Amino acid sequence: MVIGIDVRPLIGNNMSGVEIYTKELLLQLFQLYPKTTFILYCNAAKKQNHLYQLFNQPNVKIVHTRLPNKLLNFSLSWFRWPKIDETIRKKTGLKVNTFFCPDLRLTPLSKDCKKIMVVHDLSYHHFPQYFSLRTRLWYKLLNPKKELQKSDHIITVSNFTKQDLIKTYGLDTKKITTIYEGISNEFATKTEQNITSKYNLPPKYFLFLATIEPRKNIQNLLKAFSIFTQKEDHDDIKLVLAGKTNPKIFAAVPQSQKKNIQFIGFVDEIDKPALYAAAQAFIYPSLFEGFGLPLLEAMKVGTPIITSNTSSMPEVVGDSAILINPNNPEEIAEAMSQILQPTIKKELQEKMDHQIQKFSWEKCAKQTAKLLSLSA
Repeated sequence: MVIGIDVRPLIGNNMSGVEIYTKELLLQLFQLYPKTTFILYCNAAKKQNHLYQLFNQPNVKIVHTRLPNKLLNFSLSWFRWPKIDETIRKKTGLKVNTFFCPDLRLTPLSKDCKKIMVVHDLSYHHFPQYFSLRTRLWYKLLNPKKELQKSDHIITVSNFTKQDLIKTYGLDTKKITTIYEGISNEFATKTEQNITSKYNLPPKYFLFLATIEPRKNIQNLLKAFSIFTQKEDHDDIKLVLAGKTNPKIFAAVPQSQKKNIQFIGFVDEIDKPALYAAAQAFIYPSLFEGFGLPLLEAMKVGTPIITSNTSSMPEVVGDSAILINPNNPEEIAEAMSQILQPTIKKELQEKMDHQIQKFSWEKCAKQTAKLLSLSA
C-alpha cells in the first residue's frame, strides 16, 4: 500500500491548528503503520530540511518540487495539471493508491487514485470580511465546493463542520466522516520552570492564547475584562494575551486599561503547558471554530475554561466549561467572576478529566487509517 500525503501545510514556520494537526497525525500514522509506504508531497523554492528531520523514518519518502507557487496554483486550478500522483510516480517509480490531504488544497489526481480531504472549518465562507483580499482570491481560485465534490471521501474535525458542509455545499452525509483532533499525553508533562520570568507574567491572570485576529473576538474580550475589573475589586488579576498579534489592537486599548492587560506575543510550544497551568482560567470567546485545539490544551492541564456557545466549541468542551454568548461582553465578564469561585473551578476540573479522554492523536490516526484502508 502506497499513501501519498500533501504536506504543503507544513511549509514555513507557522504552527497554528492545521499545522499541529498535520504534524501530530502523520507522526502517529507513520509509527502505527510501518508496513505502509508514505510519500509526502510538497512544493517550495527551498529545501524543507525540517520535514526530513521530522519525518526521518524508513517507511517515509519525500517528493519535493520547486515550481513557482503562483504558476503551480494557476495550473492546478485551470488545467488540473500536473496530476500530483503522476508527479510522485515519475520521481519515485511508485504508484499512489490513495492521496491524503490534511487541509483543503488544489489536488488534481489521476482517475484511479483515491482522494481523501480534510476540512477544518468554513470560516472563509461565513466570515470573508476577516480575510485579506489575497486570501479571498485564493479561495475563489480553489473553488472548495468543486474540490470537495472531486474527493472520494471527506474528513471533518467536528460534527459541527460536517453539518456545515452538508448545509453549505449540499454534500452527501455518507461521504463525510467526523474524526476529532487529539492532544498528546506528553503535552501536560512539558514544563518550563522559568515561565514567569521568561514572559514576565503577573502572579494571577486570565489567559487568551491563539492567533490574535478579528474572528477570535478580541474586542469583546477586552470589553468584558474592562467590565470585570470595574464591577469588583480585581486589580490583582491581569489579562494575558498570547499569540501573533497586530500592534493596532493594543493601541486601541484605553490607557486606563493598559496596566491590566499584557501582550506577550508568540509562545514557544514547550512553554504552553506551564502557561496554561499557571492561569486562573483560559478564555476563548471565538466567534467561529471548526474545532478549537487550544481548548484541548487547556483541558489537558486542568485549566478552567470560558468559551463560546457557538459552532464547534460546545461539542469539544461538553459540560466541562462555562459557555457564553461571544457577542455579549457583560455575560463574558460575569463568567470571569464565576470561574474564580473554588467550587465551580473544582467541578469544571472534574468534568474535564472525563471529557479529555475522548481526544488523542492515536485515536485520530487509527480512525483515519480505516478510511485509508491501512493495516498494521
